[in-house]
Amino acid sequence: MSFPFFSKLRQKKAYMQLVQDELQKVRDTIAAQTEHFSPYMRDYMRQVCRGHGKMLRPGLVLLTAAATGGIKPEHTTFAAMLEMLHMASLIHDDVLDKADTRRDQPTPNALWGNELAVLLGDSMLAQAMVMGADIGEARFIRRMALAVRDLCEGEVEQSSRLWDMEMSRADYYELIRKKTATLFAMAMSGAAYLQGLEDEMVEHLNRMGTLLGISYQIYDDCLDLTGTDAAAGKTLGTDNEKGKLTLPVFFLMESTSEDVAEYVRNCVEKHQEIDYTRLRNTEAFAEAIRLSVDEGLARNSEAREVLWMLPESTAREALTEMTYRLDEMLQNCCC
Repeated sequence: MSFPFFSKLRQKKAYMQLVQDELQKVRDTIAAQTEHFSPYMRDYMRQVCRGHGKMLRPGLVLLTAAATGGIKPEHTTFAAMLEMLHMASLIHDDVLDKADTRRDQPTPNALWGNELAVLLGDSMLAQAMVMGADIGEARFIRRMALAVRDLCEGEVEQSSRLWDMEMSRADYYELIRKKTATLFAMAMSGAAYLQGLEDEMVEHLNRMGTLLGISYQIYDDCLDLTGTDAAAGKTLGTDNEKGKLTLPVFFLMESTSEDVAEYVRNCVEKHQEIDYTRLRNTEAFAEAIRLSVDEGLARNSEAREVLWMLPESTAREALTEMTYRLDEMLQNCCC
């Protein structure tokens, strides 16, 4: 199924423009949360809260709500809560990765050191959970708490499995499901839950969010090897430095080029950074990126199948276009 105005949507990113007013309310809600902290913390939190980026997760919340009956005030609060959870996780990620920049700005750890950055991330996470408790009953709060637990488990598992030759591709997918796809899934299923949809549809949208989140993490893994700091607006190459086994690395270790496969496996076994300057012009590297991109594209295609279960609407079309935009982002990683 296709829609005649997709090319226009893609060009102008109108899929986010559909909820621009609501997204501004989300930004305002996040900014207002700084007043809940002690006077000593407010300046720190104001600076941290200015750092929101693409607003993908809030956008998913709002478009899902719009496609399933309309945006309610609790959807806006929920979208802000999810973005704060995401921002808190990024603060912690940057500490772990020793990243100096994100969104073209110094990271909190670069500005104030690791200890303060971790505590600020913890404080933001706690305030997000307070917001969540204000908009839902016990079952909804439990869903959020389980999502946060998955998010934390994913980060712990990733940190504990650096340079791990025993890690399988299935392990990788489960890890990124937790650390990245959890919030995508919660955005869509949480919006549906607050809308009062049947459990079956809530779970369908949970699955769609999971698929999109996995695809987005595959894109991020490919970007780490093919992008530049300036274009990405953040510090790249940290996966390699830390010894994270991402999908392109798995494909390199499985390459039909025995020299490349042996070199990459030896680096992982010896806990040494892979020298990608000697690999980037090889067919093996290009194939690893292509195969990774194909995995992401397949999940986007599967995610689109869920959308046909929703009533036809501009919001549904916008959600569909978001998946095609992610297709383009993945394809741009190919050499």
